[in-house]
Amino acid sequence: MDKFERARKLPIAWEGKPPRQRVGLALGGGAARGIAHVGVLEALEEAHIPIDYIAGTSAGAVVGGLYAAGLSIAELRQMVSKLNWHEVATIGVPKLGLFNFDKAAQWIEELLENHPRTFEELSIPFVAVAADIIEGELVAINSGKLSTALRASCSIPGIFNPTRMGKRLLVDGGILNNLPVSVVQQLGADYSIAVDLLPPGTVGGKEPNNVMELSTIALYMLMRSTHNDGPKADRVIIPAIGHVNFFDLGHKDELLNAGRAAAQKLIPMIRQDLGID
Repeated sequence: MDKFERARKLPIAWEGKPPRQRVGLALGGGAARGIAHVGVLEALEEAHIPIDYIAGTSAGAVVGGLYAAGLSIAELRQMVSKLNWHEVATIGVPKLGLFNFDKAAQWIEELLENHPRTFEELSIPFVAVAADIIEGELVAINSGKLSTALRASCSIPGIFNPTRMGKRLLVDGGILNNLPVSVVQQLGADYSIAVDLLPPGTVGGKEPNNVMELSTIALYMLMRSTHNDGPKADRVIIPAIGHVNFFDLGHKDELLNAGRAAAQKLIPMIRQDLGID
């Protein structure tokens, strides 16, 4: 470490009140498990933890994007209560996916009826993380239509058809970064909180019953290996939801409560880290 690096690391004694750390939230993917993110947001909001930036992958992109657009916790809970797979996907011709995912963008547009619909209008800076299946690049989407970006971030390869954005063919960002801590840090976060829906040893949960479940479990085993950003977070919230199947929407209340409970356990430490009385 040279003298300039040492100088940059010297502690600062503030005579007045130091500026507040800018807080970033990195929301990981996990299909139906993403409902737990709503419980996390609810607990953070009740504890008056400020959220300045959000980055999300897959289900984390959907919840994070809607929250950044101004949907309240009550609206997100209502969305969860009505959520079913028929609203967002239909059986399609299996060329690039078993299911056509075009309805997902329409569903998001309906949820945003009275809210901003583009990144440029969002109340909280937000990035949806996707992957370019042709170039093999991580794509951080932060401009244009929110509905298209969220659909792209959730396009699980082989399950849902990809999303075309310009020259790019985009799929679920989890294949390259399922816990986008570095992305939210690049947005400007000084302090980052990650929400991990794929803790080690909880990817499968049970024996698959069909080819879709088998493909999804195999894919999320791969995504588990893309959690390299996890250690970069200041705090990682891990809801106890490893037993919930990725496509099982029959545990909505359990997922909401688990997300809320996991966040509440860390809130005292987060408040201490941020100097919140």
